Amino acid sequence: MKRKTHCLFFILTCLATLPACAGPTTYSAEAIEAKVVDADTKQLLEGVVVVARWVLEESTIVSIKVREAGNLVILETVTDKGGKFIFSAWGPIQHWKGSRLTYMDPEILIFKSGYEYQRLNNYDSATSEQHAGKVYSPRKSQWHGKTIEMKPFGGTIGAYEDHFESFNKKLERIAADRPKECNWKKIPNTIRAMNWERKRLIAQGVNPNTLSTLDNELLMNDAFYTDKGNCGSPKEFFKGFQP
Repeated sequence: MKRKTHCLFFILTCLATLPACAGPTTYSAEAIEAKVVDADTKQLLEGVVVVARWVLEESTIVSIKVREAGNLVILETVTDKGGKFIFSAWGPIQHWKGSRLTYMDPEILIFKSGYEYQRLNNYDSATSEQHAGKVYSPRKSQWHGKTIEMKPFGGTIGAYEDHFESFNKKLERIAADRPKECNWKKIPNTIRAMNWERKRLIAQGVNPNTLSTLDNELLMNDAFYTDKGNCGSPKEFFKGFQP
């Protein structure tokens, strides 16, 4: 009876996280190169922070709904004087856990002070085969070789504050929610950019108590992230960077 119970438990576990029982999945990705310009003037934009992440998702037998399960790869860069950014190719990486990349990866996040932030996926390139959950590799971005336009924010300072908060909350989920992934170490330029933008908004009269503080959260909870993440100390990593 005990042996049957163990077998039943194993079968249910495999059904709940089928990819984990099926062996490793190997992923790789092609390089991404694109340009960023002002949507109105078409001027090339230097100093835009760009984050690319390949997001793992999972579903279980208990819940059919797909949920985010972590990040396989996170990369960060900044546009040069020609408005260009490049992410190098990566892989192969073997992934054993009961989760997988989706057809929409990679997700690309783009931010520059005074502009509407961009969140770009592969929505337009999804095929029926990819929708069916089949693995395809190497991964490609539909934004490779493209010119990406950023719109100057035309609303009120209050509306921009809400826009800034929306992006900051997105970054908090990436950088702080999974301390073992050490994601805060992977996007330092983005964290600094949000710090500087918060200071700019405060100088324009925005109440500092209404603004999220990802950098402060990391520094004030240094012991937690040092212990739980095994990634080193945020205070040491951001030494000389005052929030």
